[in-house]
This record gives sequence, C-alpha cells and structure tokens, in this order.
Amino acid sequence: MVGRPAAAEAARIARDNPGLGVGLHLELCADAPEKAGLRYFFDAKARAGLDGEIRGQLDALLELGVTPTHVDGHINVHVHPVVFPALCRVAREYKIPRVRLPGGSGTRPRPSRGPGRRHRGPGGRIRGDGRLGGGAAAGLEVPRTWGLLRSGLMKEDYVLWLLARLPEGDTELYFHPTTDPRLRATDVPAPSHQSVTELETLLSPRVRAALDREGIALAGPVRA
Repeated sequence: MVGRPAAAEAARIARDNPGLGVGLHLELCADAPEKAGLRYFFDAKARAGLDGEIRGQLDALLELGVTPTHVDGHINVHVHPVVFPALCRVAREYKIPRVRLPGGSGTRPRPSRGPGRRHRGPGGRIRGDGRLGGGAAAGLEVPRTWGLLRSGLMKEDYVLWLLARLPEGDTELYFHPTTDPRLRATDVPAPSHQSVTELETLLSPRVRAALDREGIALAGPVRA
C-alpha cells in the first residue's frame, strides 16, 4: 500500500529480501469498497481516471525500488467489474505476471493425490474465453486462492488439513498476520482481519514439515 506511512520501510525490507515476491496492494478506498465500486460504476470521470490511478501507485512502488511480482487490492476492491479489467490491462502494460482473483474458500479441496507431488504446474492461467473475470485476465497467472472466508482465522490445524488436500498447480494461501499479541484468532475475524495466530501458523514447524512431506514448493518471485 504505497500511500501508507510504512511503505518506505516495507520496501526496504523487500529490497533486503530479494527472494520474496512483493506486489502492489492497490488502494482505492480505506473502507466501504461497495461505495467505491458504485462511484467507479456510475461516475464516468472517476472511471476515466482509474488507469492513471493504478499507474500512479505502480510507479510509486517502482520508485521505492520494488519491482512488483503481482497485483491485488485492498478489501478486494480490485475484483469490482469495472476495476478488474483496468487492473489487468495495466498489469500487462507493466509486465506484471500475476493478479489475485479471490476464490476457493467456499469449495472443498479434492483429496490429496499422494505424497511427492509438487505444486508447480501452470495453476490458474486464464484464457480469453469468458471464464473468471470475463477474460479480462487473459495472459496473466491467476493462482487458486484459499482463505478468503477465513480471513484472520487461518489456524495451524486448518492449514495442515488444507495442505494435505491441495489440487495440483499453483496455490495462494491468504493470510493477515500481525505481531500484536492482543489480536488472537477465536472463531470470529477481528475488524482488521489480522491475527497473531496466523503469524504463528506461518512460523509453525508442523506446517513446515507438512510442506516437505507433501512435496509442496514455496514459490519465489515470478517474472514475466
């Protein structure tokens, strides 16, 4: 989120860790994405400036010394039917290979195909045939995404269960970790959707062992 006070520090951390894939979290609103969506849908002037707003945030990220490996949006406003085609169009212009299209959380994964498989296949490359986003993401990688409906609640046991059942191909797991010990996951997401529980899940030795056991490769930066 390039307009936030911690953006420069985050960029420094990213530069110090070049093995990370770091993208633009497009911010078109701080909250109330439905209102932002209505504005872009009904306000022709706002809609006409959308590409420029996306380019501006991408240019700001590049000026911070970070080459984005993917794009997504704050509060998932980027999946709005007006915003998503614009984001994909600008992503191709900037040669950014991946975009998030949240989904999967409400669908039960298929059973594991057995140990030793590696999730390094083509994943969710979208063809221009009207599927997922109306073909707007044609030519971009759109990995399967899990955790949308468990935002802030990605506990260790659930992630272990999920890792044993992932389908073949590229997969994104959706986390909002924090170091704040007061934000511990219960059964209801915090207003910020952040939890220290998710940080503990990401650092869990049991999760690390499950990745190795299932033959799941952690993806590094993906370049066009």
